[in-house]
Amino acid sequence: MNIIPITTKDNLSKEQIEYLQKQQTEYKLINRIKKNPGHTLFSFNRKTGEIKKASVVYKVSLGLNGNPITKSETVIEPDCYYEQALNEKNFRKRLKRIGLLNL
Repeated sequence: MNIIPITTKDNLSKEQIEYLQKQQTEYKLINRIKKNPGHTLFSFNRKTGEIKKASVVYKVSLGLNGNPITKSETVIEPDCYYEQALNEKNFRKRLKRIGLLNL
């Protein structure tokens, strides 16, 4: 399906709208990380240079045996780098080692 750049949204079909919405929110999963006990997941915004704790959403469902199963998902923000570290000072060291932080 070829999509022609359209300047107005009045002439869009339903398929074109769905494609544009999917294209805007599509992220590429690079890897999955198993949580280390005692470590915190930090995020570093590459554009603003902001360092903060990553927000995690916990989802609970019932298993076949009736026991609850919890799954955790990280809320992914655009232009952010995520890594686990013991504290923020250690996270800054890792960013310097990789070359993302130049201070």
